[in-house]
Amino acid sequence: MAEDCAQQVFIKYASIGKTGVTLANATVDGAKFAKLCRESRLVCGALTPMDVEAIYLRVSKGFSRINYETFLKALAEIAAIKKVSLDALFNKLAEVDPLAATTKADYVRHHDDKSTYTGVYRHGGPRHAAGAK
Repeated sequence: MAEDCAQQVFIKYASIGKTGVTLANATVDGAKFAKLCRESRLVCGALTPMDVEAIYLRVSKGFSRINYETFLKALAEIAAIKKVSLDALFNKLAEVDPLAATTKADYVRHHDDKSTYTGVYRHGGPRHAAGAK
């Protein structure tokens, strides 16, 4: 049960910015692995961000991305450092949801309010103003 939740979390982080990601083709890079560890609150106490990076480099063996099997090896190393069971880590991962920190644009009167448009754009743009062919 808990490992199924860990699989789902791994797929969620692997699919950030992508579509059609399944467990068979899911991979994460070092930045997403660090983000997963940060947001699941694994990075605290005995585990530092440098430890997370070292674990990633050790289990990836020079490749730029890791799959789910390699992710499980990394979690085993994290469990050994934190002195907790792998099931405890799975339960902690079950609670996490990837945060997509995005910025919403402010309202800009001259851009968003079409009644303030001037010149050619007041009449629909260059194609409409000159009698587009």
